[in-house]
Amino acid sequence: MTLSLTLTHLYPDNLNLYGDLGNVVTLQRRCEWLGIACHLNALNLGDSAVSGQTDIYFMGGGQDNDQLAVVDDFHQLKQETIRADTEAETVFLGVCGGYQLMGNTFLMGDNQETKGLGIINVKTQAPSKDVKGRCIGNLVVELPSETYTEIQTIYEQPKEIPQTLVGFENHSGQTYLGENVAPLASTRAGFGNNHEAQYEGARYKNVFGSYMHGSMLPKNPHFADYMIWLALTRKYRDQNIKLKALPDTEEIAAHQYIVHRYGKA
Repeated sequence: MTLSLTLTHLYPDNLNLYGDLGNVVTLQRRCEWLGIACHLNALNLGDSAVSGQTDIYFMGGGQDNDQLAVVDDFHQLKQETIRADTEAETVFLGVCGGYQLMGNTFLMGDNQETKGLGIINVKTQAPSKDVKGRCIGNLVVELPSETYTEIQTIYEQPKEIPQTLVGFENHSGQTYLGENVAPLASTRAGFGNNHEAQYEGARYKNVFGSYMHGSMLPKNPHFADYMIWLALTRKYRDQNIKLKALPDTEEIAAHQYIVHRYGKA
């Protein structure tokens, strides 16, 4: 049986900051290398989402004006479907603005508060007299032990993978987690969700939010595989599905360079 996945890229014309498209390309290419058929859909302004037709959603980041441009469309044409799909464990990866929009509210730099989808219990606010300034720079984080252990089980053969994720953050929004939402990872270097938290991103069911731009998945091939594996096991209702262990020599070398240069052991 040939396995297949459908990937939906949300607002590629508006939310594609700092090369976020690379995450979509990575998922497509790794599916190809793994022998998995991958069908790509793009949903832009005016397109309605249809429940049950997507295995992995991806939404990138944008400037404040780009995020504001999609908010009404998001609520009117996509919210209900994405809420139903993600509650049913469909995989979703949101980076920066795509992460913030999945939360309850986000407060722009001009103090304009915008309602998010409320799918994950987080809120984001802009810097103010009570909130420090922009978070920018290389980001090195460590996955929780349970996530790292699970990723080690997804391959047909044993594969050495890092427990870290690396990326580049550039955001003024300060994100705070609410109940029933876990951090994606703890920070070794960089800021992550906000200046004080010492953790980065969020996870709720199979919804993942992160501030890692530039792009996240090419530098973290093990995490890209985890997205694919989660989507496959959900779609085919088979936890025994395993992935080929691709060599990833160049990808892991790039990853480890950043860990060694910027990460705190």
